[in-house]
Amino acid sequence: MKSSALLSFMVSVLGSLLPGTAFSANEGGSHIIGRFDSTFIELDSLIFGCDANRQTIFAGGAVPAISESQPHAISPELDLALQANTAAKIHEGNGATGLQLTGQAYWRIAGNGGVDDVAGDTGQGYYKAKFQAELRWYFLQSSLFGKEGRRNIAELEERIARAGYEKEKIDINEFMVQNQIDRYYDSITSGVLQHRVDLLQLLDDAQRYLLGNENIKGDDITRTLNDLLDAQRKLTEIEGSYPKALSLAGIKATTVSIDSAALIKHVASEQGDMKILQLRMELLEQREKNVKWWSNINVAPFIRYSNYFRKVLPDTYNVDAGLTFTIPLNDEFRRKKRTLATERAVLESEQERLSRRVADKTAIVVAEVGRLDRASINEIKRINEIKKYLIERNNAYHKGKGEHNRLSRAREYTMYISCLERLIDYQYRRDCLVANLQSLLPDETILRFVHFSPI
Repeated sequence: MKSSALLSFMVSVLGSLLPGTAFSANEGGSHIIGRFDSTFIELDSLIFGCDANRQTIFAGGAVPAISESQPHAISPELDLALQANTAAKIHEGNGATGLQLTGQAYWRIAGNGGVDDVAGDTGQGYYKAKFQAELRWYFLQSSLFGKEGRRNIAELEERIARAGYEKEKIDINEFMVQNQIDRYYDSITSGVLQHRVDLLQLLDDAQRYLLGNENIKGDDITRTLNDLLDAQRKLTEIEGSYPKALSLAGIKATTVSIDSAALIKHVASEQGDMKILQLRMELLEQREKNVKWWSNINVAPFIRYSNYFRKVLPDTYNVDAGLTFTIPLNDEFRRKKRTLATERAVLESEQERLSRRVADKTAIVVAEVGRLDRASINEIKRINEIKKYLIERNNAYHKGKGEHNRLSRAREYTMYISCLERLIDYQYRRDCLVANLQSLLPDETILRFVHFSPI
């Protein structure tokens, strides 16, 4: 290579690295240098600018998402239907009179077996047909007894049904809250990430240009290309389209404190599955109370009317009154109560197991929330350190001190933006955990048990 050609090549390379160097040897290189300088000016404005329209990004999507009113699980129509069903069950139980009417009628087709019933050998007392009706009153099985127990059963069944619908609402609400948090963090992640994609694209273009001049290692290009593809992949995975962030000054991050003791205590009685288990236990207890020692005893006073249609003599009738009863000779009463008691014991064990699971889940979430909050605090420290370094480097650039390597400077900004993205990710994952705790509460907001504090 001649000395003039070597000098021209060195000027072109230095022009891509040093500020203020003319770059006339190649218009593509000049264009890249211009892109670097305009990008640096824009980033400095976004990071250090005081424009009132460029507010610091706020992370905390869980608060507005959880605070928004959620749809009711019980619609007015369903509410009325449940009330009507309970009233119908109570009315049905109270309608039991215990009265029973039985009867029979029969005809003798041929003879009476050679025996006359009244008139001896004449056969005049023989009757050819008979009708009989009997009215019995099983008062122990009437609505006079167990009225309160039947009402309690119907009301508990309604409460169990309502708790089931509330549990379905929790699943819907959990999806809605998570969807709002996703969209919130997608918007701020996309806004920040687009700046890093643009910066990496500029780095890739510059390094490819230098590669054409054989002035850069292939490993550097590969590393930049890999970072660019990863950032583009992450950006395309975000659903929807969002504008670029108007500020890169930092993230208004928060930490969360959780009153786990109060939360677990509340969940023990109000969480969907726990509440249903408790109601089912109350239902079994009420059914056990409703089992009385006389439940299977049938005692009934009766009135019986009988009419005889005779062949020769006039028809006759008679009216009888009496008492009938049946007493089962077994211990079914005790066995039935024992069965209900064992079923209740099973539910008590299930309730204890579920309570431990809720406590364990809460403890795990609290620990993970603490870890992510600590990670956020440390990431903010790194962001501030890098920002301080960028200030020092910019001062040095403006004073013309030190080497002005545009590629290195671009990577410094990339490192800063990556820290912002990482902080946003920590806050997003933390908010998802807080929102997940909301699924334990059918009737209360998790914000009652958590407190967000600015870092």
